[in-house]
Amino acid sequence: MKQVLPVLALAVLALVAGCTPHPAKPEKPKPGFAATACAESFAGLPNKVDCGTMTVEETRGSNNGRLVSFPVVIVHATDANPKSDPVIYLHGGPGGSLIKGLADRLRAGKVPLTADRDWIFFDQRGTGQATPLLDCGAAPLSDAGVTSDEGVATLKACGEKFTAQGVDLSQYNSAVIARDIRDLRAALHITTYNLFGVSYGTRVAMAVMQHDPQDLRAVVLDSVWPPEAAATAPLPGLVSREVRQILTLCASDTACNAAYPDLERRFDERLTAWLKTPVVKDGKTYTADEVAAYLLDAVYGTDSARALPSSIDALIKGDYSDLDQFLVEQSGYVEGQFFNHMCKEEFPFEKPSAVETGLDEADPIAEATARDVRRFFPVCQGFKVGAADPVENQPLTSDVPALLLTADIDAGCPTELSDAAVKRLSHGAHFNFANRTHGVSRQSPCARAMIARFLTTADAHVDATCLPKDHPKFEFILPQGKSRGLPQ
Repeated sequence: MKQVLPVLALAVLALVAGCTPHPAKPEKPKPGFAATACAESFAGLPNKVDCGTMTVEETRGSNNGRLVSFPVVIVHATDANPKSDPVIYLHGGPGGSLIKGLADRLRAGKVPLTADRDWIFFDQRGTGQATPLLDCGAAPLSDAGVTSDEGVATLKACGEKFTAQGVDLSQYNSAVIARDIRDLRAALHITTYNLFGVSYGTRVAMAVMQHDPQDLRAVVLDSVWPPEAAATAPLPGLVSREVRQILTLCASDTACNAAYPDLERRFDERLTAWLKTPVVKDGKTYTADEVAAYLLDAVYGTDSARALPSSIDALIKGDYSDLDQFLVEQSGYVEGQFFNHMCKEEFPFEKPSAVETGLDEADPIAEATARDVRRFFPVCQGFKVGAADPVENQPLTSDVPALLLTADIDAGCPTELSDAAVKRLSHGAHFNFANRTHGVSRQSPCARAMIARFLTTADAHVDATCLPKDHPKFEFILPQGKSRGLPQ
């Protein structure tokens, strides 16, 4: 039988229901900087750390209500009387991230902090922990390109999805990030400041030097990508060159050569066959296109480059465990942000046909890489980023003091790019680090010492006497975990 409540009880219930507040809607962020609690991972650091969120218009001046927000972490100087000009750190990618895992990187000494200045870190709009996040999921994208035609279709659809959601994809690039930095400085009451850029972060730093150099005291550029650099046509040859440089070093190293004799010839033969016929093992298909992407990724990392002879030997023998791990991890990019940058400020100034120019078809590493590179271009059909500004392809001319650091082994940001770029920087100097890989400040105490001197003086012609002893021999990771050469 249905229970009937007394009239008084019903009245009380109605009164209570009417007085119960509805769950509060989360407040929309407002433009400006808002302090927030720092993640627990920052506890215990020797530096005082403050955190916050910076919010700006997605499209400045549109007044359409669309905002972007990005996290900011300020690591304070430990000196009693710190300098007033902080260092703003610019992460690479494009589509990389910084804030997640930053505390661990600080503890491991992977960031060249200086005791006399605050360092400011943030995830660039569209990536990392920023909102909106322009991620496309597990797409087969690497710095070498897109490793399958299916990946091209997935990425194009991703760009179209963001446009359908109302995202203004023309507002996620280096020139706009330069304005984000200006607004962040204003919100934090920063006048004079310094920049530190690594990898594609150097491209963003050079955009600041181009578009908004006022109050910029000095710039550190680690693994330099200047605006005029061509991203596609040279890449197949560069990947081959750097892989072969490592294999040549292995051949000249007694222990490495003994472990992996005649490795370059054997790999060329295997990859040549692989280009014609994909490999199938345990129901999985592996393509030469994927191998090329893996090679570029391996050359970037310190340990993966040292282990490259071992990894290549394993590929030849049918052990694809390292390749499997790469194929899982390669989607760590925020792909939407990657293509917003590249389709706006890189690919419009390049032609697919140029990839074929100078391509050595007898070089299987270059040919495999070219397959990936060619797939970059059609993806841009799905990313409505607007017309490219010709200034984004012009060499930078600047009087801002700039310290350029490059690695001897770097297919993505080769040293010759810095050799050319520094000629237009009247107060710049370029230093190359032998036997090092991409991102030298993460590896080299010498580089970090030079950065500290430069930030003290703003004179790029720093004492570089540590360079010859920095890393005189490339070390290989050999069987049983043994390595040969001097310790890093």
